[in-house]
Amino acid sequence: MTFEFTKTRFLLCEGDDDKGFLEALINKRGLPDFQVCHAAECNEAGSDGKGVGGRSGFIHSLNGFGPIIKGFSAIKAILLVTDNDTITSFTDVQQALTVNGHIAPNAPNEVGSAHGKPVAVLMIPSHNEQGDLEKLCFPEIVRVWPKAEECVTAFLKCTGADAWNKASSINKARARSATVGFYEPTPYMGIGHLFRHGVLSVENPCFNPLVEFFQNFDARVGIS
Repeated sequence: MTFEFTKTRFLLCEGDDDKGFLEALINKRGLPDFQVCHAAECNEAGSDGKGVGGRSGFIHSLNGFGPIIKGFSAIKAILLVTDNDTITSFTDVQQALTVNGHIAPNAPNEVGSAHGKPVAVLMIPSHNEQGDLEKLCFPEIVRVWPKAEECVTAFLKCTGADAWNKASSINKARARSATVGFYEPTPYMGIGHLFRHGVLSVENPCFNPLVEFFQNFDARVGIS
C-alpha cells in the first residue's frame, strides 16, 4: 500500500509500542492531533530499508520524504520521537535528517526543517534524562500491578539481566517481565497494546512533561 499523509501534523516514532502509547496519550489527554507512524510502516516502498524499525529506520523513512508523497502539501509540522537511550541518540536523528538533505535541529529544543516544514525532536524520557519508553512507563506499570517492582526486580536479579551492559535492554526486560507475569489475557503483547486497550493509563502524572510538550508543540514550531 502506498504511504500518504493524512493529517496536518506528522509524528514519526521508533516502533509499534511507541505508536500505541503516543496515540493513546494524544487521544485520551486531548492533545493536538497527529498522524502517528512508526519507522517500519512508512519507509519508502521498495527501498533497501523497507521494514526497518527503531531509530535506525528513520534514515529510510526520511528517504524520499517530501512533496512527491500524497498529502505532504497539507503538512504543517513534523515531530520525530526517539528514545534517549544512548549518548548518540540525538546525533542519530540529526544524521537521519541531514543525510536525506533536510535541516536538522542544532539542539533538542530547537527546530529544523524538511522541504520548508518545521521539524522538531522529542526525546523520551527527556533530552535531559537517558532512558526509553519502558523506563518512562514503569511507574504506571507499578501503579497497575503494585507487586511488579518487587517481583520483577527479584526475577531480573535471579536471571542476571539486572547486570546487562545496556540499560535499555534492562528497561525492556523489566517492562516485559511485568506484562508477561501480571497480564494473563495477552502476556505476549508489548506495552503499546496495553495502552491501546486501556490496561495501562496515560493519565499517570509521570506523563505530564510529555503532555506539556505536545500542548506547546504548535508554538514551538511556529504554526497556528
